This record gives sequence, C-alpha cells and structure tokens, in this order.
Amino acid sequence: MAVVSRWIDLPRTLLVEGPSEPYLVTEERLPELRKFVTGANATWATVDVASASDSGAMIDALKSLLPFPDWCASSWDSIEDAFEEIRQGWSFPLVIAVRGLRSTLETRPHLGLEVVVRLSELAHAFSVAGDQLTVIYVADRWA
Repeated sequence: MAVVSRWIDLPRTLLVEGPSEPYLVTEERLPELRKFVTGANATWATVDVASASDSGAMIDALKSLLPFPDWCASSWDSIEDAFEEIRQGWSFPLVIAVRGLRSTLETRPHLGLEVVVRLSELAHAFSVAGDQLTVIYVADRWA
C-alpha cells in the first residue's frame, strides 16, 4: 500500500492546453507557474534537452540536477532498477520543467517522443507509489 505524499494541482490557466498530459507552458507564463509551484513548497527543477543527442544524454541532464544513486547508469532500465532509492533521494512534490523539446522534436523526433513517453511513465510510476512528479514542457510558443 502506497502512502500518498503532499500533492499540488497546477493552475490550468497557466497551461497551454487542458488538464492532462503533456503539460505545456509558454516561456511567458513560466515565471508565474514557477512562483506558484515554489510557493506551494514543491521542488522545482529545470532541464534542457535541446542538445541531447540520445536518451543517455537526456538522463545525464536529469542526473546533473537531481540526486541519483552513484551506481545508477544513464539508461531508463537503470532508473527503473534504482526507483526506490531515487524516491528516497528526491523531494516531492517535484515539478520538472523541460526546455528544448520543440527543437528536439524537429531535429530528432524519435528522441523527443521517447523523452515525453519515458518521463510520463516515470511520473506515473511515482504517482502509483504515492509521490507527485509533474513534468511540464516549456517553449516560446506551442502551435
């Protein structure tokens, strides 16, 4: 049985589209969203995936921001293996703002889609375990 940690709801008025994933926000609204999230005592992390050449580089970008076990490699399988240790090291609720997805989708569409799918799966796994991880995607515009 999972014990649910503190949970926050994102203000939908700051998001580009409705109340479901993927959560999209414009650069213009990002400061307001960050202020709301940090004001709710949630943890905020920003990662840029624009220069990531593969999923390992994407994971390395996350590992540079958030605590991972030393033995955790730069693969999604390794993150699954380290899930419980990662849960113990991260502060929840946690919001990860992902920059650079639009350019990644344009130049490396498979990687961009993998980022969205894998981070969504990770957020779901934390949710099932009782912890809130929310991933938002940031761009100048979403159209």
